[in-house]
Amino acid sequence: MAWTRAIAYAVLSSHLWLPTEADYVWPNAKIDELERQLYEQKNPFDGPSSIVSFVDGCSGPAERALGTGRSFGAEWIRTAYHDMSTADVSAGTGGLDASIVFETDRPENVGDAFRETLDTFKSSHTTRASMADLFAIGAVMAVGACSDGKVIVPFRGGRVDAAGPGPSGVPEPQQDLPTHTMRFAKQGFDTSEMIALVACGHSVGGVHGVDFPEIVPNPAPPEFVANVTQNPLAFGQNETTNSDFRIFNADGGDMISQMASSNDFFLDTCNTMFERMINTVPRDVKLTDVITPLNVKPRKLSVTVNDDKTLSVSGFIRVVNDLLNGNGTQVLIHLTSRSGEALPVATGTTSQGLTARCGYPNCGPSYTYYRFSSVIPVEQGISSFTVELVDSSTRKSTTYNNGGAGFPLSDDILPMFSLSSQSEITVDGSSQLQLNLTAAVLNADEFTGVSLIVPQPSNKTAIISPWTEEVVHMEPLSKISGTNFTLYRGVWQSSGPLTATSSHPFDVVAVGSTQTVSSLFNSWDDVPTI
Repeated sequence: MAWTRAIAYAVLSSHLWLPTEADYVWPNAKIDELERQLYEQKNPFDGPSSIVSFVDGCSGPAERALGTGRSFGAEWIRTAYHDMSTADVSAGTGGLDASIVFETDRPENVGDAFRETLDTFKSSHTTRASMADLFAIGAVMAVGACSDGKVIVPFRGGRVDAAGPGPSGVPEPQQDLPTHTMRFAKQGFDTSEMIALVACGHSVGGVHGVDFPEIVPNPAPPEFVANVTQNPLAFGQNETTNSDFRIFNADGGDMISQMASSNDFFLDTCNTMFERMINTVPRDVKLTDVITPLNVKPRKLSVTVNDDKTLSVSGFIRVVNDLLNGNGTQVLIHLTSRSGEALPVATGTTSQGLTARCGYPNCGPSYTYYRFSSVIPVEQGISSFTVELVDSSTRKSTTYNNGGAGFPLSDDILPMFSLSSQSEITVDGSSQLQLNLTAAVLNADEFTGVSLIVPQPSNKTAIISPWTEEVVHMEPLSKISGTNFTLYRGVWQSSGPLTATSSHPFDVVAVGSTQTVSSLFNSWDDVPTI
């Protein structure tokens, strides 16, 4: 039976984080941003408040203080399930694809939870993090926070946002058991799995206090079996809407009794069902492998051309704390020139606050960031680096080389942030963003064009929209004296209403007859504001 296979999978899969031997190669446009969202939930670079703070303690600190009964954690899980509910697994359509943002006017999607969940994640929506992936990450965070780290759902990326609404499909409380069974079956869940998914979802507790004031946190399986549940969907006064009662008894009470009698069985079952839920996607969408964190990963790398014929190289190295000796670990960055020669070794340093962690237990490792900087001759340039960790006590060292080729760090084309600026301007009475970008291009005569590319929604008035590239031709300014670098300048200006995605990370690309070089996914945070 399908449920037997699902439980077998749960037993074989730990619901706690374990390190992996098979690290992916950095950079990876499909994984890097999602890995950061998953495992650097609280870090010094993303501001004082992080997304995971909304589900701190499940409900979030603000809602807990207000005592509204509202739970952000339950809202995020509910958003993911309602979004997935458009699935027709036999047809290979629907699933978790963010179509919910177009479906909030339906009776099956009552309440403000979906709109507010969308608003929470909008600023994280990029070409590298679809809204569907963000809804799935939200569900993973919510389950982790609400279970206090007892259920850690493995995450795969690669979901694709829908361009419009999907078919109706969310089971509603007033519907009868055959309708519920049919709808869950269409989504790929048999009767036992339907019972388990409902029990797991409703165990998290309340949803939106305004829309569902009568729903309060409750451990659904044991309270249902003991007949003491506060869940109005199980033992409410309205027999028509007692949907949980009908669902939990759909197999004679067998599954709900098993979940009530064994906490380990309950946790493993919920892990499996939530993973199934977020991985239900259209047939033509191929998800990544389970994303696990890198032990050593670069962060905020920068190369700048100086007036004195040198390059300033800097950045941070994120290191898993499990690799660090409590008595001290040296972090050495071995830089390599364009020609493959060794450059002077840079030493990483850290300080208070240069750490990252998850917002709940067992999600993943904690990290320390090590800052490094080096000045090298411009004629030598830079191409890559490796990271060496040296135990200060034993002098034992381990080198991390990113799968063999080192961590790439090219100086072919460089955003010159100190010569660039961003500003908010007024055009015809409306506010617009303007990016004035200067970039340095090495051996510019080898290229026929240099462009500034800012991804933007193709329909800026839509709730979400496919991305389009707004391309600005950059003009040459002057050569940097004593070097083979030429400065280029380009000005991009937003159009339409300002949104959270207006300042999407930008690319700088130089195209030639034999090669293309690029600096990708550059953050506006590095550009001075005027």
